[in-house]
Amino acid sequence: MKDNKINIFNKSLRLLLLVLAVGFIASCELRPELPEAGSIPDETPPAASFESIRTAEDFRIVSFTNTSVEATNYLWDFGPDGVVCEEIDGVMTCSDASTTTTENPFALFAAGEGTYTVSLTALDDNMASNTVMVDIELVDEFVPLPVTVLNGDFEDGNENWRTSNWDVWDSNAFESSSDGSNTLYDGTDNGSKTRGAKWNASRSVGSLQSSNTRVAYQPLVVSPSSDQRTVTYILEFEYAIKDDIATDPPEGRIVIADIISGHYDDGDDAYAQTDRGGGTSLLHMEVSEQKGKGNFTTVTGEFEAPESGLVAVLFSAITPVDVYVDNVKVYPAN
Repeated sequence: MKDNKINIFNKSLRLLLLVLAVGFIASCELRPELPEAGSIPDETPPAASFESIRTAEDFRIVSFTNTSVEATNYLWDFGPDGVVCEEIDGVMTCSDASTTTTENPFALFAAGEGTYTVSLTALDDNMASNTVMVDIELVDEFVPLPVTVLNGDFEDGNENWRTSNWDVWDSNAFESSSDGSNTLYDGTDNGSKTRGAKWNASRSVGSLQSSNTRVAYQPLVVSPSSDQRTVTYILEFEYAIKDDIATDPPEGRIVIADIISGHYDDGDDAYAQTDRGGGTSLLHMEVSEQKGKGNFTTVTGEFEAPESGLVAVLFSAITPVDVYVDNVKVYPAN
């Protein structure tokens, strides 16, 4: 009898201990984690905000930077005139979608200049949200590269105007002359002649060409044209042609200026790109006003920049008498 009572007591004790243990464990699992000292409940909702900047390659494509706080998810809406773009390996690809959940997206506004409304909704993990709507203005503020024509006033002789090789012709570009324009390169009057470039019968191309023929060449870099815009530049220079009596060649007396696409180490290759050389110049000018030595005329011609942005300017002449060129400039058309 005594043994039975002890066994019953032991079973009851084990059951009580088991119940207490389960209750303790449950109370531990259900007990909320106490905040650290000094902390406050996180009651800050998300706040949507962003910054934007147009890309250098195309002002119609805008890069958006998400600056939202207390948010983990985002929804962009670029409206009826905007579509989502993505840059992959340096290539921009645009879709037909006007919304995206990408954190920092690109968008194309194909209509170009104008004002567009963009909205961003920022959400947190509790699905609390905040939306901001911003009007962005797109303006085509493209500024073409300025061009420096080295030794464009020819004060340093034929420096910067020679190529490394001509198969037949003389590589010295032109004859230096003290009979240049009275106008300085900045447009002011010098009061007397400056230095310039000169060609004569023995230096001519065309029907007068010989081993003494000379062509001036200088490579230049301009802003490239693209599918989005055509960039135009102006070639400007002064010239003078003697009005002395002489037997003219079939072409008459002309000063020739060409703008060609590309850069060339070989002068023959460069000349082959010109209209008279068998190619197609970006700009081909032949001027022939005979006002006499020292009487210069300023002329201009416009050309479209190639996609490479690499061009070169060439000067030559066909004449039985001295002709002169001075103050060569290249600058954006607008």
